[in-house]
Amino acid sequence: MRLIRRLRFFRSLQWRLVTIFILIAFVLMSTAAVSLNLFVESFYYNTFKQGLEGGFERGFLNPGEDATEEDAERIVRHYSSNKANAMLDFYLNDHKTFTILDGRTNEVKFSDERSFSQDWDSLSLEIQKSKNYLKALAGEIGDSESLFIVGNKEYFDYARPIENTPLIFYFRYDREEWAGLMDEFNKIIQLSFLIAIILSLLFGYVLSKTITVPIVNLMHRARKIASGDFGRVLEVKSKDEIGKLTKAFNYMASELKKNLNEVSREKNKIETILNYMTDGIIAFNLKGEVIHINPVLKVMLGIKEEWDMNFNEFSKRYDLGVSIEEISYLETYKTKEVNTTIGDKYVKVYFAIFTDENKKPDGVIAVFHDVTEQQKLDEMRREFVANVSHELRTPLTSIKSYSETLLEGALEDKETATKFLSVINSEADRMTRLVKDLLQLSRLDNNQMKWNITKFSLEKLVRDCIQKLEISANEKDQTIECYKIGDVEDVEADRDRIEQVLINILSNAMKYTPKGGKISIYVGKMYSSVYVKVKDSGIGIPKEDLPRIFERFYRTDKARSREMGGTGLGLAIAKEIIEAHNGEISVTSDIGKGTEFTIKLPVKCGL
Repeated sequence: MRLIRRLRFFRSLQWRLVTIFILIAFVLMSTAAVSLNLFVESFYYNTFKQGLEGGFERGFLNPGEDATEEDAERIVRHYSSNKANAMLDFYLNDHKTFTILDGRTNEVKFSDERSFSQDWDSLSLEIQKSKNYLKALAGEIGDSESLFIVGNKEYFDYARPIENTPLIFYFRYDREEWAGLMDEFNKIIQLSFLIAIILSLLFGYVLSKTITVPIVNLMHRARKIASGDFGRVLEVKSKDEIGKLTKAFNYMASELKKNLNEVSREKNKIETILNYMTDGIIAFNLKGEVIHINPVLKVMLGIKEEWDMNFNEFSKRYDLGVSIEEISYLETYKTKEVNTTIGDKYVKVYFAIFTDENKKPDGVIAVFHDVTEQQKLDEMRREFVANVSHELRTPLTSIKSYSETLLEGALEDKETATKFLSVINSEADRMTRLVKDLLQLSRLDNNQMKWNITKFSLEKLVRDCIQKLEISANEKDQTIECYKIGDVEDVEADRDRIEQVLINILSNAMKYTPKGGKISIYVGKMYSSVYVKVKDSGIGIPKEDLPRIFERFYRTDKARSREMGGTGLGLAIAKEIIEAHNGEISVTSDIGKGTEFTIKLPVKCGL
């Protein structure tokens, strides 16, 4: 693990720069060493070559231009004489030798006493390997600057043919003469190389720091920005490219912070809107995967845990009749509206596609709009119209029938006429009550009711209502009892409307309580409200009908209600009046045991 960290460390930009500096120093010093070695060798060879060529030009080494093949022996004797050796000493030394060979037989004719090999046959074989000697055999001057290696010895050599003769002059120069100098040069170069490496390491490290430290700071800052920390601004320490980069990075971070803050605000705004919308929202990507679902839809669909259902499964489960392919790939597809039911709710589902920056489909949004209340209102409206029509048609039919009978001659029979006119009058009163109730409901619905607020005793009002209904109660041999619970404050309300509610509740109790039954009324106070409870011992109301008891025209026993002269609007009107006074009206009932209505009114209604 430690080795891996070290390797990573040496792969850093800083050590790469240091390595580059060291490599540059190595290349420069190596180039200098090679160049210096080549220069010294070239210098010594050129000095050797120029000396020989100068000797030939001045005639010291030239046997004469008029030499012939017959003079070859004379030339050899000449150079083997003491006089010639003395002359050659000027050009030769312990590291330079002179040899004469016969170019036809490669036989050594002469070699000075400084020759590196006294065995002339071996010497001939060595010389035959020389490129310069081979050039001389071809009639050219062999002056190629290349080392000739024999065993562990290195030489420069020079070969020159003697015109008009088969003889070849061959000179050899041992590298040992300047090898010592080269060794000293190389030692100096090695020391210089070591110093250059150390200096490169130091200067490279210092210089790389000036580059890598700002970059490392930028890197750490970039990591903090990636984690959401935009707090610190990097200090710009120079005006070079690194300084410009730091300045640009600070500007980028500032702009990025502003953009991210704006995106975050928009995201929070959208999430808040989606989470607090009354409609359910669900979004899918093109793969059909859920990417967002708001809390309203989770409640609507009854989702409590994570949900991994794709779009097509979702569409199939809730009978939506669409697929992700249909929505995503039909160019003419814009939006789609589907009606469905989820549990006991009526829902309208609106589908729409959302696109990417290239205006290509990127996913689907489905909006679930709960229209249960609207649907119920529509049904209630239709039922209300049907009920009103039915309620009006029944008395109108009776009136028309009896009127036609009277017109056809029944007027002659006074008893029949009186009976028929009585029915017509009764049905007309029934229509009047119905129209009157409808008008009152209309005024309540449209807040057009005129309220006459006064302060009165609720207990006294209850007893007055009992007195007004006393005759009807006596006819059915019913007992009405009123109880006062504690001290009851006077209330501020519309006395006539509250009386209307109490009369309606008491009348219903009397209607549905058999002869000899009992009706108990309790008046009391609870906190800042007063209440009236009306409990009878009548037939009761089925539990399934209790939630709808205050609906307009709703009757638990329609035939019996009509026989008793009810319009089916009394309880609806009572509820509207009590709620307009910021009160409550509720009912409990058991079949065969009776019904209990409770009316709660604030002491001050606030109308």
